[in-house]
Amino acid sequence: MKLFKRKTPSEIDLESLNRLLDECRERVQVLKHVSGSLIFFLREFSMDIAEIETDDFKNRLDQIAENFQQDRTVYDLKGAFSDHKLFILNFIGRQKDHIREKEAELMNIIELLRNGMTAMIGDTRDFNAKIYDQNVRMEAITQLDDIRKIKESLITEVHQMKQIIQEKQASDSQRIESLSKEVTVLRSSLAQVKDASMVDAMTGAFNRMTFDARMQWLVQRSEIVWNPTSLMMCDLDNFKQINDTYGHITGDRVLKCFVQECKTMFRSDDFVARYGGEEFAILLPGINLRKSLKRARSFCKLLAAKQFLIDPSQPDARICFTVSIGVSELRKGDSGDAFIDRADKALYKAKQTGKSRAVSEKEV
Repeated sequence: MKLFKRKTPSEIDLESLNRLLDECRERVQVLKHVSGSLIFFLREFSMDIAEIETDDFKNRLDQIAENFQQDRTVYDLKGAFSDHKLFILNFIGRQKDHIREKEAELMNIIELLRNGMTAMIGDTRDFNAKIYDQNVRMEAITQLDDIRKIKESLITEVHQMKQIIQEKQASDSQRIESLSKEVTVLRSSLAQVKDASMVDAMTGAFNRMTFDARMQWLVQRSEIVWNPTSLMMCDLDNFKQINDTYGHITGDRVLKCFVQECKTMFRSDDFVARYGGEEFAILLPGINLRKSLKRARSFCKLLAAKQFLIDPSQPDARICFTVSIGVSELRKGDSGDAFIDRADKALYKAKQTGKSRAVSEKEV
C-alpha cells in the first residue's frame, strides 16, 4: 500500500505557478493601496489656490486613482497616466513658482518692516537727542546764582520737555493705530472671502460644495487611515406648510434656528452643511453608528420640545418645528454616494413612519 503519491513535474509546476499568482495578486493589492495613498498624500500636499489650477490638479489625481483601482490593462493604465503626467509636472512647477513669489513678497514685507523700524529708531534718536539737550540746559541752570532766574528757566525747560514727550507719544500712537487698522482690515477681508466661498449665506452652515469636498476627503482618508465616521441626513418636517402658513421670511428664520441648534448640540469637530432646501447633512468624525443614532434621537426630542420666536417684535408669537434624521456609518471601501444613499433611505423611512425621529441604516 502506497501512503504517498509522487507528484509529477507538471503538478509541481502548477503548484509553483499558483503560489506565484497568489503572490502577484497580493503584490497588486499592496501596490494599489500604496499608489492610492501616495495620490491622496499628493492631493493633500497641494495648496488650494485657484490661480495655479489646484481644482483641476485634484480632479486629475482622482481620475488616476480611479483608473488604478479598476481592473484595467497595463496599456490602459499607462495611457491613463501619460495623459496627466505633463499637467502634474507643470502644476508642481506652478506651485513652486507661487511659493517663490510669496517668499519674495514676504521678504518685501520684512524689508518694509525693517525700514519702518529704522524710521522709528531714527525718531527715537532724535527724541533722545532732544532730551539730552534738555538735560544739558537743566544742568546749566544749576550753575545760576539768582533763584528767580533759576525758577523761570526751569519752568521754560519743563514746558519744552513736556511738549517734546507729547509730540513723541502722538507720533507713536498714530503709527501704531494706522498699522493696527491696516492689519484689521486685511484680516477681515481675508475672512470674508474665505467664508463667502465655503458657507451658505443665509443659514451660516457650510454649503453643498464644501460638503462634497469634505465628504470626498473623508472617504479617501478612510482608505489610508481608518476612523469611524457617521452621517446624519436631516430634513425639516412640514417645511412647505411653515412657508405657506407663516411666509418665507419665517421659513428662513426656521432654517437659521435649526443650524444654530445644530451648532449648540453637536461638537465643534462635527460638520454641519446645508445639503439643499430644508435638508441638511451632518458629518460626525470619530463617532460610530450606535453613538450617532443616540445623538440624533436626543436632538429630535430636544428640538421638538422647543419654541422659537416668529418675530422678535412679537414675543408671544412662537413656532415649533421638528426634524427627521437618517443615520449611516462609513464602511471600508465605501463611496461617498453609497454613504449618503444609505442615510437618505433611513431618512425616508423616518418620514414614512411618523416624522420627528431618527432611523438607522440598519432599520432599512
